Amino acid sequence: MAKKSNLIKLGDAINQLFRQEKLDIKISQFTVKSSWKDIAGEMIARNTTEISFNNATIFVTLSSAALKHEMSYQKETLIHNINKFCGYRLVDAIVIK
Repeated sequence: MAKKSNLIKLGDAINQLFRQEKLDIKISQFTVKSSWKDIAGEMIARNTTEISFNNATIFVTLSSAALKHEMSYQKETLIHNINKFCGYRLVDAIVIK
């Protein structure tokens, strides 16, 4: 009688650990912050002073009042760009401060 093996692939074990500890989300959040210029564009990135996450909401602090107003019209596009960059739905809402 053959012994049942409980071996799993290393990659599968790492992915399971990432999902279990929600590290995949934290890594994606870090990547979004690091690549903000590529996601949002030069003008927005230059005037962004802070980016933070709370669950599926991203909070973006801008230094320009005019840009805050302009960006309020582009929220859906920015959310789409962030999620497309990550390859899954990381962000559901954006708050501009």
